[in-house]
Amino acid sequence: MNMQRNILFACLFLLYFVSLKAQTPDEKLEAWHQENPIEKVYLHLDRQDYFAGQTCWFKSYFISDFQPSARNSTLFVELLNTTGELINKKVLPIFNGITYGQIDLPDTLSTGTYQLRAYSPLMLNHDKDFLYSTAIRLYGKSSKNKPTVAGNVQLRFFPEGGILLTGVENTVAFKATNTSGLPVNFKALIKDDSGNTITPIKSMHDGMGKFAFTPIEGRTYVALLDGREFPLPEASREGVALQISQNEKGFLYQLQLVGGDRFRPVYVIGQMQHKVVFKQAIDASLKGSIATDKLPSGVLQCTFFNKDGIPLAERLVFIDNQEYLVKASLQKEKIDLRPRRKNELSIHFAEPVEGNFSVAVTDNDFNEPGLRKENIISSLLLTSDIPGYVHHPAFYFSNHPAAKDALDLVMLTNGWRRFTWKQVADNNLPKPQYNDPGYISLSGKVNVRGSKKSFADRDLLVWVATSDSGRALQMVKTDAEGRFKMDSVVFFDKAKILFTDVMGKKSQFITVQLNTDSLYQSYNLPLLQRPPAVNTNTSLISNMQQAFNSYTRGRGTLLDNVYIEGRRLTLEELEKKYMSALFAGNLNARTINLTGQFIPQFNIFEWLMGRVPNLIVQRNGQFMDNYRLFFRRQPVQLFLDEMPMQDASIISTIPANQIALIKIFPQFIGARGNGPAVAIYTKRGEDLNEAIESTGDIVDYDGYSIIKEFYSPDYSTPPEVNYVDHRLTLTWMPEVGIGGASSSIPIHFYNTDRTKKLKVVAEGVTHDGKLLMLEETIE
Repeated sequence: MNMQRNILFACLFLLYFVSLKAQTPDEKLEAWHQENPIEKVYLHLDRQDYFAGQTCWFKSYFISDFQPSARNSTLFVELLNTTGELINKKVLPIFNGITYGQIDLPDTLSTGTYQLRAYSPLMLNHDKDFLYSTAIRLYGKSSKNKPTVAGNVQLRFFPEGGILLTGVENTVAFKATNTSGLPVNFKALIKDDSGNTITPIKSMHDGMGKFAFTPIEGRTYVALLDGREFPLPEASREGVALQISQNEKGFLYQLQLVGGDRFRPVYVIGQMQHKVVFKQAIDASLKGSIATDKLPSGVLQCTFFNKDGIPLAERLVFIDNQEYLVKASLQKEKIDLRPRRKNELSIHFAEPVEGNFSVAVTDNDFNEPGLRKENIISSLLLTSDIPGYVHHPAFYFSNHPAAKDALDLVMLTNGWRRFTWKQVADNNLPKPQYNDPGYISLSGKVNVRGSKKSFADRDLLVWVATSDSGRALQMVKTDAEGRFKMDSVVFFDKAKILFTDVMGKKSQFITVQLNTDSLYQSYNLPLLQRPPAVNTNTSLISNMQQAFNSYTRGRGTLLDNVYIEGRRLTLEELEKKYMSALFAGNLNARTINLTGQFIPQFNIFEWLMGRVPNLIVQRNGQFMDNYRLFFRRQPVQLFLDEMPMQDASIISTIPANQIALIKIFPQFIGARGNGPAVAIYTKRGEDLNEAIESTGDIVDYDGYSIIKEFYSPDYSTPPEVNYVDHRLTLTWMPEVGIGGASSSIPIHFYNTDRTKKLKVVAEGVTHDGKLLMLEETIE
């Protein structure tokens, strides 16, 4: 019986192996696509130009297989400088394929180009060069680095189909860039090795162009440009030359064969984002058509194979059937650009839609003139499938008469690097290495305190307290080794997690060792290869620099540091331990260090009374939680562990000996506008353990980044405090959901004190994968 079973298993394995080997390239690729689909993300930013100290607001949209993707739970957004150094990082939960948040731009940053990179763990299962990134321009302190001078032109050639073939006419595309990676327009001459001029060439769009010629066997060719020679690829004596042109329903192709039958194409495969969208035979004439009018829009890879499944020629083409467009228009119902007047707009859809959208209204004097250079369409349909840098990709989706031909040049001068057909043939396509974390996963081991004995097979009460006064209780069970695990947990900001026995008076003192942080792990990502975001508009440069200077002048007078005698951390240690970049970077603020001190007052407001010049603490009535703070007679914004507080009631309930430090800002741009602020930080880790004696164990854990609410003032009633309103973003609406018969988005906001031109940008994704991109200027 065992022998029969072994023979059966051997036969099944042999059948599996034979079937695997018999799979065609398209079947193997489709199987990989099903196992490891491509995930894409796009960030809609409120603007592209900022000054140091501002907040960059964003909304993310996830797409997979041309549909909204709900496979991701966590988004990472990184702010990087030109050398790839991480400046700030946000980690956000994703629900139903979307999330939104903000990233702070420290006021210590210098003027220059910075990069935003966004990704989820599932996106890391493919080539990391395809991760989403976009450049933002920042205006701040004068840069210490000398401006990079674009050096010599780099000229590269790309034969259509992949090889240059002797004896037949070849189409050759080319692309010229400077050393920064930006396009350079030029004229040059193609010459052979005898010095004969073959043809003049010149760029058609952004340094790109193409020409046709017939290479002669034994000859080599160069382009002569500004006294320098740039060699063309060496011509081959055997192979296939490919030429593709577009018609009304798709593309026409023509193949020219030089060599034996092993170079004869017999079928062509088209794939988009690893999904095979067609496979068709090639007739003896080596000519044919590819119908694409029923396919989704995007980058299509056409590969021509011989009878043995070996690729002979390959070409990218772009399908633009415009089925992805959501038709919408901006209605101006009430426009009043006088200071602080109300404006009413609405976005009307041509037909009812269901989806999620975001809207930004900005002061257009602080934007680069003209339409944005990138948008949701150019990102999700083009640049997310092109390795490297595409200059001003939104142009290719405009109504410009040259856009269509220019987009084909992008296809000719870029290759597909997500996989190679050799990997497909060898069954060597990469397996998924990363799984979606499923939000926060808390796991670890519990021991009886002071011993190596495991807290085994016991109920464990887990109490999560966050800085927004949120509380969550959950009971978990430890295993025989004292280990536990909690999945799909969502909380925000710096949390204190109390683990405790539930046996009442019989509770044991315990110690908890958490496993690796599931949210803030680091990934080995390549350096971004993007050129600087060049802004040649002098008025924008002047306006943004003036805005930064006004911001720095408005931060107020320096305060003296307040020190309390006794053991304490240094200010540098405190800021590193407790503060984010936004709160740590303000040079005018001063810190009160309370670590290791005994505070006799029950709450911190009672202790603060009379201790800080110009800070007034008022207690209204007989209630101990009713406090109001003023700095130089202006109401103070309150923050608890960097979370904005509507009033002082929550802070007043915290025992003063649990406060680590207080930071006082004479001027701070926060959730409720520009004004003085007081940030109060509760003790963490060993600092807190010194203040609280418990049978349990308290562990600090960084949850998801706080998602702030965009502040847009309501001037229907006069504000309590008079101030100058110089906001650059007038309103930001990241969460606009539409369903059912709804067909419009109302947009209401108040003007600033100076805005005379508005830019309105609305983007989003419908439930069936269509894209909204509306951009309009109002004067």
